[in-house]
Amino acid sequence: MRLQRYLAALMSGFLFSTISAISATSTHAADQNQRNSTPQRIITVAPHLSEIVEAVGGAERLVSVSAYSNYPPLVKKLPVTSDARSIDLERMKQLRPDLIIYWRSGTPETQIESIKKTFGDKSSQDGRLVKVISVEPKKLVDIAQDIETVGKALGTEKIAQKNAQLLRTEIKKLKDQYQNSQKRKVRVFYQVWAQPLMTLNQDHLIADIIQICGGEQLFAKEKLLVPTVSKEAVVNANPEIIFTAVDSPEFKTDWSMWSSIPQLAASQKKAFVDIDGDMISRPSPRIMQGAQKICQAIDRVR
Repeated sequence: MRLQRYLAALMSGFLFSTISAISATSTHAADQNQRNSTPQRIITVAPHLSEIVEAVGGAERLVSVSAYSNYPPLVKKLPVTSDARSIDLERMKQLRPDLIIYWRSGTPETQIESIKKTFGDKSSQDGRLVKVISVEPKKLVDIAQDIETVGKALGTEKIAQKNAQLLRTEIKKLKDQYQNSQKRKVRVFYQVWAQPLMTLNQDHLIADIIQICGGEQLFAKEKLLVPTVSKEAVVNANPEIIFTAVDSPEFKTDWSMWSSIPQLAASQKKAFVDIDGDMISRPSPRIMQGAQKICQAIDRVR
């Protein structure tokens, strides 16, 4: 819409009198100042960040994303300039960004320093300041704050506040239905990886979801965010339900390492649940779909 207004103002300078041309030039200048004050070329450095940008109405401004970004669908056509191990600073510079968004705990420190050194407090080729901002969701509700933060950076506060509030409302509904109920806690094991066997501690965002859903997360007190545990320790803890994330909804996990143990509560209840990784591992509004599935699955085994 801003581009259309710019073209309309420009055309009026040719079509009308000198007075109209002056008016059109003023309109163009004001519109151009507005464009220069808000980012128009955005690079994201984690898959969920393109989803946050979409949630604040800025998807059309994305010029590059990170590896495995797949939502909204238009990002699949954009160049990839980063992954979990590296960033392509030269390609980033060629794309002339005016806003770069990264995930603090999900981006290696060396990458963060490289981005700040290359772009922080510097101007892009067309004279606009390159902003570098970050988000850090620790809890489910923090995603709403991230939406507002990105919306403010993009100048789309109204849509950001609207979607942030919608997310807060959804979270409250989950808490009211599952966490604040009188139902008993369910022992939950979240399997990050099978070989070696890995899980999550209480500081991970997924742990917050499990708690909201009325689950008692096993190994929550471990010091490492993603600790390695033994099969024997899991059996002794006797989870009533086991979750793991999968690459796609069509993928089915081989649960035989657990289902073959008859004394395991999860085996007796046949409570082995695959969750679409995109819907549970990415802190964006879509995570509510994964959270709902976890809550429903926990509720079924009570």
